Amino acid sequence: MTNVSQETTVTCGCCGAPKPPDEVARLSHHPEIAVCGGCVHGMAGRLANRPSITPIFPVHDMPAAREFWTRAGLQVEEYSPEYAFVMFGDAEVLHLDLRAELDPEHNAAAVYIHIPDPHDWHARLKAQGLPVSDVVVEPWGMIEFSVKDPSGNLIRMGRND
Repeated sequence: MTNVSQETTVTCGCCGAPKPPDEVARLSHHPEIAVCGGCVHGMAGRLANRPSITPIFPVHDMPAAREFWTRAGLQVEEYSPEYAFVMFGDAEVLHLDLRAELDPEHNAAAVYIHIPDPHDWHARLKAQGLPVSDVVVEPWGMIEFSVKDPSGNLIRMGRND
């Protein structure tokens, strides 16, 4: 098997597309098989009748939301001036829905995003000047941190250790 750290692209075992190594996951029992984020996301709702969930965040300022998520290292694909998709590679993370009347101070929307390396994500978001909390290890085993976007949406990110 090729050393993953030396690969410049990896072929998705599902769709066949070449992807950067950080946009694929290798199967636990067959590490020679890699699947891209888009295919994993597409399959998620097909596993034993489990739903696949895509949160929809209300935003009061679409350009500010776009700038926040772009600084966070994700892509924002505009569907219309009032609606956009936040993507990590070709996998949807969440949607943005313009609600100009939204008061960010009273917004209770939140999402938990499971990530493989909370310390790496924290460092990247902090380096971009985003308002991240400290990384904490919770009594129940989660290593996590949080950040709020300009519309007051709470994003908690972490992993179970």
